[in-house]
Amino acid sequence: MDIPRSVREDLESRENVVGTCIGPKRVGDQPTDEEVLIVLVSEKLPETHLAEVDRIPREIEFDDTRIRTDVQEVGDVRTQATATQPAEEPDRERRWRPAPAGVSLGHSEITAGTLGSPPLETEDGETVVLTNAHVAAPIDTAEPGDDILQPGPADGGTDDDVIGTLVEGSEIRPDEPNTTDSAIVEVDPEQFTGTVLGIGEFTGFTEMSADATFTKSGRTTGVTTGDLRGRDARIKVRGYHDEPTVFEGIDVFGPMSAAGDSGSLIGIDGDDGFRATDLLFAGSDRTTLAVPMDAVEEEHGALAPVESESGGGVEN
Repeated sequence: MDIPRSVREDLESRENVVGTCIGPKRVGDQPTDEEVLIVLVSEKLPETHLAEVDRIPREIEFDDTRIRTDVQEVGDVRTQATATQPAEEPDRERRWRPAPAGVSLGHSEITAGTLGSPPLETEDGETVVLTNAHVAAPIDTAEPGDDILQPGPADGGTDDDVIGTLVEGSEIRPDEPNTTDSAIVEVDPEQFTGTVLGIGEFTGFTEMSADATFTKSGRTTGVTTGDLRGRDARIKVRGYHDEPTVFEGIDVFGPMSAAGDSGSLIGIDGDDGFRATDLLFAGSDRTTLAVPMDAVEEEHGALAPVESESGGGVEN
């Protein structure tokens, strides 16, 4: 269902509202079969604590369509590249050669995020890996050709730990909605494995399945799973500019990440290996936000897995 921009903007102008999306109504934190317009708030407050103009109507009507609303709390949503200490073994913050996806990575001017993918081939025949722009191409700092470190600087990465060079990162605009936070880094495939740490073989990308269990492997929280809470979200995210930055077309998952997991792939772990649907870029203690792979490939062109002959990650 397409929600008119005017409807979204009206709801998002209300106090405490950070975004809107389409998804199942939740009762007792469990999804129901009813599709609703989800209003995402930083903190869920009783109606009596809100001015009448800021209260969310039970139903919204537009273009001969009537849809119920559901207010869901998402907390303080922000980018997730930082120096938070990893929670579990294996040691994802150390140097890995060859490197699997799911370990520390970053531009020299940031703290640390996550190496999202094994090697991929672009339409131009370059071999690259995927992560977030705010991990590999920080705003007003990065230039194509900049060195990218594994591990990231917060984890001790230095000039001796260069693993690739920045090809491009998406521009994160402060004054209009953004559709992706992604970057590609040119690499030597011999320095990488074809696996996602703790999950297994990476076999490419796949279409979203709303009722699937989704898995990610990130620098800070390791391997975690979650469910899809909403699609086509328009949401404000902190951490890019002075004011919250708007993203649209975003997938909303249950809590499955923490600071440092930015850049992880989210996907479905099946009999044919791990296939990605999204690129994780932000979240809170109540939610995880990710860019659908369609939007990533619209930004950078088609990406296909590169067959790797390397084995498991061994530190040089």
